[in-house]
Amino acid sequence: MNFFAHFLVDRIHQKSNYNAALIAPDLFRHFLRENNRFNWLHLKNEPEIIASNLHVFCEGGLQHIQRDKQFHQSPLFDNIYHKHRIDWINLAKNHGLERWWFSLHVSVELIIDKILINNHLNELFEFYNTLVLERDSYINLLQYLNHEEIDTFKNRFDKFLESQYLFHYREFTGIAYALHRIHGSLKISTPWHPNDVSVITAALQRVETSIIENTNNIGLLATLQATS
Repeated sequence: MNFFAHFLVDRIHQKSNYNAALIAPDLFRHFLRENNRFNWLHLKNEPEIIASNLHVFCEGGLQHIQRDKQFHQSPLFDNIYHKHRIDWINLAKNHGLERWWFSLHVSVELIIDKILINNHLNELFEFYNTLVLERDSYINLLQYLNHEEIDTFKNRFDKFLESQYLFHYREFTGIAYALHRIHGSLKISTPWHPNDVSVITAALQRVETSIIENTNNIGLLATLQATS
């Protein structure tokens, strides 16, 4: 799942350090160049961590890993991915969408964030406020690990907070641009941007329709919370 879905699905009232860490594995992976994947179960059980405020933070990071595994094995993800597989293969053939399998995977997660944000906009403000409040928890964990890229992480984390780009996820153009940026960060070429953005956004709309149809009985949030 993507940032906002992790936060909204698993946040616990009045546990801001836990809630902030629900996206920690992704933020560390994006903002650190090296040594950016942590063994959260091991960290959570280290005596120094148990005796500190970082214990609950690490529980949030571990929950992120567990939730991702559950989501990627869920009927919702499987159904949406396979329903749109041929559509995205054709996008690759006709519009230069490289690594269609990766692009579809990411797009499903981005669209889930879009739907959740449009239905829970107040919680997106809470999302950013929680990260501001728990900025030191991120830094303290890196200091505990004697990580060499603390300054790099600080700069990128602060830019993430300042830009608040998840608010752009409310529109399909924002999702298409996010997909373009993700490709760029991985050095995947995007010949479809900007000339064929309308074709990509149309495909994203079809994915959104399928997600809504697949979760219409109890809603998207309840469906995601049930994948455990």
